[in-house]
Amino acid sequence: MTQSQQKRVFLVDDHPVVLAGVKSMVEAQRDLKVVGLAGEAESAMRGIEETDPHIAVVDVSLPGTNGVMLIERLRQRFPELAALALTVHEESAYVHQLLQAGARGFILKRSAAEELIHAIRSVLAGGIYIDPVMAAKILSTPKTPIASAESLSDREVSVIKLVAKGYSNKEVSAQLSLSVKTIETYRARAAEKLGLRTRAALVRYATLEGWMVE
Repeated sequence: MTQSQQKRVFLVDDHPVVLAGVKSMVEAQRDLKVVGLAGEAESAMRGIEETDPHIAVVDVSLPGTNGVMLIERLRQRFPELAALALTVHEESAYVHQLLQAGARGFILKRSAAEELIHAIRSVLAGGIYIDPVMAAKILSTPKTPIASAESLSDREVSVIKLVAKGYSNKEVSAQLSLSVKTIETYRARAAEKLGLRTRAALVRYATLEGWMVE
């Protein structure tokens, strides 16, 4: 595989040992290349601007500007960049907070190397990745009494599943052979029925329904 075919990865963590370990894991993959490292938000912003990576793996607990705030800044400044959050925190509230900030995935630091690589590839492929441990915690959380998926049409369910997995309206329209306008209509109608106002809320709902692992 040529360098031009490799996906560029930028790593952000304030612990040099963690950075070195993750760098080693990533660079052992033929399809991935680490193009930059940073230990805090400002150097990360500069480094990402200089190296133009496809994905940034960001530690949530950074000094100064934390990882959640950094991910939000990255989404605003580099909208095409995918961000994967790396953390020791296992509270399910972090998932909602990070997805709301713009993260495309969430993985625990204690996860196996293979799981981290799988998460990176999943996000690069356009999906949304939630660590299996966190997904299990979300599934064990009592559902908020909102409208049932039974209130949705089959087509609305198909659209919501794909949107929750990170596909754009254009990508969903291509997969379902429908116009973008039609997809927007189905998406808006389903969101209104379910009372879901954000992508993060949509992802949580899809996870609770078991749609993210289909």
